[in-house]
Amino acid sequence: MLNRGFTLLEMVVAVGVFSVAILLATSSFLSLQNSEKKIQSAVNIQNNLRFAMEVMAKEIRTGGSYHCGTDPGTEPLDCLSGSSSLTFKNALGQTVIYRKIDSSIQKSSDGGIIFQPLTSSDIKVDELKFYVVGALLNDDIQPRVLINIKSSGQVGTGLNEISLQTSVSQRKPAP
Repeated sequence: MLNRGFTLLEMVVAVGVFSVAILLATSSFLSLQNSEKKIQSAVNIQNNLRFAMEVMAKEIRTGGSYHCGTDPGTEPLDCLSGSSSLTFKNALGQTVIYRKIDSSIQKSSDGGIIFQPLTSSDIKVDELKFYVVGALLNDDIQPRVLINIKSSGQVGTGLNEISLQTSVSQRKPAP
């Protein structure tokens, strides 16, 4: 006698194999989705820091009278040991201050009265250092500012650490 159906055992085996295949596909999909979120978070951190670095570099490049610290009245001064703040005159003659406060980079264009954050609150700036060389008048050295940023941000369940550095020389010739 010919039976033209599936036995119960064949059905259980088929459902088991199909279930394992679906489980593997689902776990792979979830793993890829988690990796995509981590990558997107890391890209956001990098873009945010690059934006802050570019804003600072552009304004420093066109400015002058650089010195470390937040005192707007200080004369141009070299800062070889580094500082977490930089004060200078921008191209419009405004006193600009960049500083690190509360794990963020802040900017003031009014001599230190009002500060605005340059970095997102999602990013923790661990270190911001400015080094100034050639700021002294008549030293025959083109003024240059070196900026170091070390930052970290939450990426999934881990922490993504990023370090950026750039050197900016004053556009106008040294006096």
